[in-house]
Amino acid sequence: MKTAWIMTLCAATAATACLGEPVVGDNLKAAIARAKNERVAVIGIGDSNQRFGGHGYTVAMPTALATIAPIYASDLLLYRQWKEQDGPAPAKAPEALAKQAFHWYIPEGETGKVSWQGGLLIIPADHPLDVRGPLRFHFTYGTFESGRGSFEPVVRRDQPPWTILASMKTPVKPVTGTLGLKRLTLDLPADASRNYPVQFMPQNVKEPIVGPFFASQAVAENTARKNGLAYHTLYGVGGHSLRDMLTSLRGSGVGKLANYFTDVRTLLNGQQTAVVMIHSGLNDRNRSNPSIGPAGGFVSNTPEGYADNLEGIVQLLTEAWIAAGGTPETLHFAFMPSHVLGDPDDAKLVSYRRAARALAARLPNASMIDLPALVPYAEMIANKHYDKGRKTDAHLDRTGYAAIAGALARALKD
Repeated sequence: MKTAWIMTLCAATAATACLGEPVVGDNLKAAIARAKNERVAVIGIGDSNQRFGGHGYTVAMPTALATIAPIYASDLLLYRQWKEQDGPAPAKAPEALAKQAFHWYIPEGETGKVSWQGGLLIIPADHPLDVRGPLRFHFTYGTFESGRGSFEPVVRRDQPPWTILASMKTPVKPVTGTLGLKRLTLDLPADASRNYPVQFMPQNVKEPIVGPFFASQAVAENTARKNGLAYHTLYGVGGHSLRDMLTSLRGSGVGKLANYFTDVRTLLNGQQTAVVMIHSGLNDRNRSNPSIGPAGGFVSNTPEGYADNLEGIVQLLTEAWIAAGGTPETLHFAFMPSHVLGDPDDAKLVSYRRAARALAARLPNASMIDLPALVPYAEMIANKHYDKGRKTDAHLDRTGYAAIAGALARALKD
């Protein structure tokens, strides 16, 4: 049943929604509404717009969602694998650990230092999590059968004079006699005068980490907030389509994805609800290879191929969510095909939005988000929301991401 809160827009512009078609689905609003009484996680998957220029949806979404409910956690940091441009490949992590988790690995007999290459968990001073509050840093690491490694997590002021604000009372010794994953926490008490960024590090940057060492994930929690929202980015890779995303996520394996969801669920309460927000479309237009979803075999740049690849992501992440202890009823999917590129809009993008809407209607736990209806093309160009003030672009200016995220938040709470 359509309800009065649903925004609608007819085809006077490049919008794809007409009278009676919701711009934001009822199911999505119901899932987000739970944040009034409990914690709800929102997990972003997308292309370069996810993190474009440091101001993509990863930054804009939590700021906008904070207008609906408090933000209870930071983005969940995935310590990353080696990439070819970093230089020679390091030794491979033990298979029993590598299959379980995304990671940064230092083998026995080697040392390493905290750096941007491994991944940094920094909470900006203006983050809606609120750096002044009581913060608890969660860190997932690997344990080993043998070795002499140790590390000592700290939280520091992330600007001069780089003061250490909190540290573990004793060094952590990851050699336990078994290969596995463990989680630790480090608390930073509330401080109303704290007005600077803070950073969690598995080791003081001045001291090398002695291997064996396996860092998987880290996240900051505001323990005073018992309800609200958190926005985590699981995937954001430039140039990737839905088919590329599904290929990469399948390559990671259900085990790694399940451990990611385990860390997401550790911070939840109540019904332990999560929303996966998937945005794609711009790069899908260039993919002529077969789709790899449950049906398979459609040309990926067709609406049928788009929907098939999208459903493949839904099925894979649902499997991982269940493996992490969740239930299908508590995992919602929000399909957000790419922003408008003109008036009339790109025909393939229009077809992808229709395909996403049809798929959302067929699935029991999915919704469609119609971006051109939320922020029409005329508004995009009038406010110079495209990158570098252009009249159309695959990327947006900082104001563009904020405008779309803000419009979505308003639609969700109306």
